[in-house]
Amino acid sequence: MNSISTENGYRFEKYTGNDTCVILPDRVVGKPLTTIGTKAFLSCRSVERLVLPDTLERVEDWAFAHMKNLEEIVFPVRDILFGKKVFLGCIALKRIILTGAEDQYEGIPYFLASLATMMDETALCPELAGSREGQWTWLKEYDRLLEQFLARPDTYGFEPAFIGWFNVEDVDDQQEGYVREQKRKKAGLALQRLLYPAGMEEDMEAKLQDYLLGKTDVEIPALILKLFEDSDNGYGGNVSYFKLWQKIGGFGIYSPEYLLEHLPEADPEVRAFLMESRLNMEGNNNFFDTLEL
Repeated sequence: MNSISTENGYRFEKYTGNDTCVILPDRVVGKPLTTIGTKAFLSCRSVERLVLPDTLERVEDWAFAHMKNLEEIVFPVRDILFGKKVFLGCIALKRIILTGAEDQYEGIPYFLASLATMMDETALCPELAGSREGQWTWLKEYDRLLEQFLARPDTYGFEPAFIGWFNVEDVDDQQEGYVREQKRKKAGLALQRLLYPAGMEEDMEAKLQDYLLGKTDVEIPALILKLFEDSDNGYGGNVSYFKLWQKIGGFGIYSPEYLLEHLPEADPEVRAFLMESRLNMEGNNNFFDTLEL
C-alpha cells in the first residue's frame, strides 16, 4: 500500500489501482491509518465506492478531487479534519455513509453528499451527524445552509474557462450554462430535502415548496422536468419524487398526462403511478361534469 509512517500513524499517499471498490485498512504494519494525503485519489476514474478506516483523523487538500465516478464514500463517525476542496469535481457522489451511526435518519447520507459537493464540505461534521441526539441539531444546520445556498445568486462562483481568443460570446455562453446547472442543482436539493423532511421547520417546508413551484424563480419547474427526464440521476427513476410532485401541487404545472407524453422512457413504476393519477383526475372531472349537468 502506498503510504508513509508518521508520528501518530500512517498517511495514505497515492492510489494507483483500477478497482471499482476500495476498502482501506484500519492499520498498516501495526500502526493506525490516520490520514488521507493531499491528492491521494486525484482524478481516479475507476473507483465507485470508497471505504475509509475507522482510525481516520484527517483528510488533506484535494484528496478525492475529480473522482468522476465516485458514487458512495464511507466515513467513520468521529471528528475529522478536512482540508480544502476535498470533493472538488465529485459529480457522481450520491451518498456519504457513516459507519457506527446510531439510529441515523435515512436522508442524512444524501444530505452529507450534497454538503460535500455543492454547499460547504467543512460542515460535514460526521461525529454530529452520526449521533442519535446530535443528528437533529445537524439537520437544523443543514437546513440553514440549504436556505443560504438556494438564496445566493446563480452566478456565484462562476469563472470563465479560456476558449481560444476570448470574446464576450464565449463568456456569455459559459455563464448561461453555469447558471442553468446551478438552478438544476438547487431544484434537486429542494426535492431531496422535501422527500426526507424529518427535523424540518414548517416555514422551511413552505419555502422549498414555493421554490419548486416557481414562485421565486419561474425557470425552476422546467428544470425539474429535465431532472425527471433522466432516469439515471436518482430523481427521474424514483417514483417517490413524482408522488412528492403531486403532493406539493406540481400536477397543476405538469399534469400526469403531460409527464407521460414527455417521459416515454420513464421507469415502469413511474409510468404506472402517472397513469393511475391521470385516471383518478379524469374520473374526478367526469364526476363533477355530471353534477353540473
